[in-house]
Amino acid sequence: MVVGVFLSPWAYKLAFLLPYIMFVMLSLSYTRIAPSDVKMSKVHIALFVTQWVLGVGIYFALRSWDEILAQGLALIILTPTAVSASVITAMMGGNMGFIIASLIIGNVAMSLLAPPMLSSLYPDTGLSYLATVLQILSKVSLLLIMPIVLIWGLRFGLPKVHDRLAKYAGWTFYFWCFSLVIITSNTIRFFKEHGELTLQYGVVIALSVFVVCLLTFVIGRSIGRRMGTLPVNSGQALGQKNTVLAIWMGLTFMNPVVSVIPSFYVIWQNVVNAFQLAQYRRSVADQTNNPPKL
Repeated sequence: MVVGVFLSPWAYKLAFLLPYIMFVMLSLSYTRIAPSDVKMSKVHIALFVTQWVLGVGIYFALRSWDEILAQGLALIILTPTAVSASVITAMMGGNMGFIIASLIIGNVAMSLLAPPMLSSLYPDTGLSYLATVLQILSKVSLLLIMPIVLIWGLRFGLPKVHDRLAKYAGWTFYFWCFSLVIITSNTIRFFKEHGELTLQYGVVIALSVFVVCLLTFVIGRSIGRRMGTLPVNSGQALGQKNTVLAIWMGLTFMNPVVSVIPSFYVIWQNVVNAFQLAQYRRSVADQTNNPPKL
């Protein structure tokens, strides 16, 4: 991320590579799981209910104080799990199948429930329910579905090719680091283009998003801990958001300033992920150097 800050005047020009990088990351990661690993559970239901109660609750709690901030925070909370969350979860020893199930639930729910909510917030736009559903689905379906179809097709049709690709699954970490440089650079450029935001208001947004980001990760991990799944699974499912989708929805269907809020979330969620990954690697190193005595 620090590299992204220093390279921000140039690295944003590589943003066109992000879908391809994500496709490669997901394809390599999916070599680690089988279709039978993707299962819905009561934890998914608990996370879904928590997500929507929290998102709608924050909107109504803040709307009288700041409508734009209320919409932006609600949007990022209600945004489904990021497709890259499966990669980060796998890096920390979690269950990718759990995340893929969350992706399916979250994206279908957002596609079906977002249009009536957007119509109530912006009644003058004349949004068509079906057209909005199809727009949202088209934004997420290819990147979500194509890597799964490709890799699982190879698993059953060309297992030797699948196994050869699986040897490079560890490369996802380096692709993730490279994508962070581009994402950070792109986010900084996005802020600069919204010159109407004052420094004071920007600080308020940044701090508010930081609190919400921590809250979603902490609540997600707590739900997993209480319901018998790995905290990293539920934490990433609730905390790591598809910010690209959120920014696009803000720019396409809402007041464009709303899209600044998920842009801040890009930074904070990657700070949290970097911290978690460092903690996980440290704990693995400690266990390797100090194995339990039998």
